[in-house]
Amino acid sequence: MDGSIMLYQLRQLLQEGSTSTFLDERTSYDNLYEGACALVSELGLLTDTQTITTVATQSLYDLNANYLSLFLRNDENEYVIKYYDSSNYSWVTYRDYNYAYQNNEADDQSIPDSFSIVDKALPTNISSTATSDGASSGGACTLTDSTAPFSTASAGDTIHNTTDGSEGIVLSVTSTSAIVTSLFGGTDNDWTNADSYVLVPQARKQIYLNPASLTAGHTITFKYVCKPNPVYSDYGQYRIPSFYMPAVVKYAAWLYKYRDREPNFGDAWYKYWEMQLRKGSANENKTPRGQSFGVNMKKSSYSNRSMR
Repeated sequence: MDGSIMLYQLRQLLQEGSTSTFLDERTSYDNLYEGACALVSELGLLTDTQTITTVATQSLYDLNANYLSLFLRNDENEYVIKYYDSSNYSWVTYRDYNYAYQNNEADDQSIPDSFSIVDKALPTNISSTATSDGASSGGACTLTDSTAPFSTASAGDTIHNTTDGSEGIVLSVTSTSAIVTSLFGGTDNDWTNADSYVLVPQARKQIYLNPASLTAGHTITFKYVCKPNPVYSDYGQYRIPSFYMPAVVKYAAWLYKYRDREPNFGDAWYKYWEMQLRKGSANENKTPRGQSFGVNMKKSSYSNRSMR
């Protein structure tokens, strides 16, 4: 289901025409994206893998911008990452950062005992000018800057064309010199040579090794639940199975109806959303992520949030 069809179905559900003043394209896409992210988060539908190479005595490493939540678990229901020390593989377990902070392991070692996920300071905005035209096609347009400032840009970042007054979102990163964007609310909603822009990177997370590795060149394989790439154009589509998309559309409609102060309509669509989540959970969660009625004789340990 591409962006054009999602907008059509949302208008039909809300009984609004294409010229409706109640709906606007940017808000519709925002609501749909929120629904897609919520669906992926609840069901763990999409995963990605990041490979990290250790630096001696370094504890913190940036995670990809599309990181959403942890994914892999061991047979004791603990989250894990795979650690390769150039000879052997180990599974390093997750511990709450409170444990790492209070434990205060000062001595680095070859293989960390545990890892945590922590916040990172906001990245610096990128400001410059376009170096070529980028006409809009189907709601998407390419921003090109030959000075190659986009090495840290990611899908989902916010972009502003300060020349024509438009703003939007980064859909994909083509290279360090080009990003595909969707723009709304401006004079032209595209890019013209010498247009000024401001790119606002999204918030990021970091992985914290406790303690840091003594050795450089070890490899961490980090598999995680990832956010879907945003869809804000006619021909973009989410990497989500099609039978889940009606639930995403109803989630977007629910957000609209609460803005419209008609919660009864919104509640009905939210119930549909919850029903789809229950079905999806039964289909998708075949690993320890899923719900079960088994009895777990382990109890949580307050000191490190692990299982005992």
